[in-house]
Amino acid sequence: MKTQAAYLLPGDTVLLIAPSRSVSKADVVAFSRWVDSQGWKLEYSPNLFEVEHQFAGSDQHRAEDVIWATTHPTAKAIFTARGGYGCVRTVSKAEDLCDAMQGQLLVGDSMTEYSTEENAMKSIVYPDSGLVKLLKHSPAKWLVGFSDITWLHLLFAKANLQSIHGPVATQWNLTHGHIDQNISHLAKTLMGDIVSLDLSNSDVVRSKPFTGEVVGGNLSLLYASLGTPFQPNTAGKALFIEDLDEYYYHIDRMLFSLKLAGLFDGIKGLLVGSMIDMNDNGVPFGKSVKSMITELLSGYNFPIIFDVPVGHDEENISIKLGAECTFENSILTQ
Repeated sequence: MKTQAAYLLPGDTVLLIAPSRSVSKADVVAFSRWVDSQGWKLEYSPNLFEVEHQFAGSDQHRAEDVIWATTHPTAKAIFTARGGYGCVRTVSKAEDLCDAMQGQLLVGDSMTEYSTEENAMKSIVYPDSGLVKLLKHSPAKWLVGFSDITWLHLLFAKANLQSIHGPVATQWNLTHGHIDQNISHLAKTLMGDIVSLDLSNSDVVRSKPFTGEVVGGNLSLLYASLGTPFQPNTAGKALFIEDLDEYYYHIDRMLFSLKLAGLFDGIKGLLVGSMIDMNDNGVPFGKSVKSMITELLSGYNFPIIFDVPVGHDEENISIKLGAECTFENSILTQ
């Protein structure tokens, strides 16, 4: 199980960054008010409201904001403003910045290594340090977000850190019937409550109990990570996938690619979140997402749980990535 940041308490500092699409001040007013209502102190990243075409500023400035957030000396959580596209560019540029500075980046007021065992900060210089090493030696924080933010979740996983697959800040403006539940569930997760999902109405293939560390996120981003240093290690874990607005044939291709890359080998279970707003060609593909997954994975013996209420649909419950979950008697618990 990966390193867990401290759960949030009143008075804690939390951060907001926009590593992908641009965001306006009006977009995050409701989120800011919610943070205040929790008793937390919110800090915006220095370049949060910049705009460059569809992005939240230049790759350079978004990367600087990621480094600013991950190395912040006192913050306990990093919230993300929205998804879209751009996170892979942000992470790549942040890696370049770390490499260019040969790891000599500021963590707080000095170059430091954070030791949870010694509960101390001591000066250290990392030759050829990258963003992952910087994360490992910075105070642990919760990362919150989903969709394109999956790339940051993969970065945190590479640094052996837990993170939270949950709502992005712009979603506090939504008015559908599940938004209050989504936000309440996230707050409970951030404050360390044990949370459970009743999946008795979900379709389950090969139903049986399992326990495993949750890994995954958006299917398109997992597919994009194949062959990169951020490709997740899924063996012995519970793999989670979700997606939005893809063609059926592309979903099929991505699933086959994950299988060929070995991501389904040795997993404890597959959690399938929302797969909504799918597209078809003039000549129908002829298979639903459920049938694709069921047929492709028919030769395995792990359980497949569909309709997990996590992802781009209205119901977007938070789950901790890098933390264990248990599925038993139709209840998923973390």
